Amino acid sequence: MDFLKKNMPKAEVPAENSGKIREAENCWMQAKKSIDDAVYELGKVYYEANKENTASEFAAQIETINTKMKVEYTWHQYRLSLDGQRMCDSCKSFITADSAFCNRCGAPVTPIDFSTILGTTNTPQAADNAGQGLCCPKCGKKLVAGAMFCEGCGTKIG
Repeated sequence: MDFLKKNMPKAEVPAENSGKIREAENCWMQAKKSIDDAVYELGKVYYEANKENTASEFAAQIETINTKMKVEYTWHQYRLSLDGQRMCDSCKSFITADSAFCNRCGAPVTPIDFSTILGTTNTPQAADNAGQGLCCPKCGKKLVAGAMFCEGCGTKIG
């Protein structure tokens, strides 16, 4: 719209048209946004259908998206780790940052290397588990309230 305003010759606009002009510009912007939204949705559908297709005509763009998604995932996990948490990749439950297994689904949890985003080899320390009631009968790790599996060894609880 700025392009048009800069390049359109200035003309006298009757006062009675100023409201119509604003309405037309608003409707025009809404129409443009609806097109942008539709293109975005098309892109999402295409990406989901082709994210593993290395022969796709858009393979380079798909790889760029995959790389950016890995960076976003790492930043999200890093942010959670600052609170002593992380998200299970299998069931998406929040667990303690130093977990070896998810306390909800029992899936093994691999450590995350934050050096790819931080440019260092340092990883934040996990939150202290002191004062958390029960311990695992097998390995002795403190259990999170409501845990169905031990985060330390994967033993089913209860």
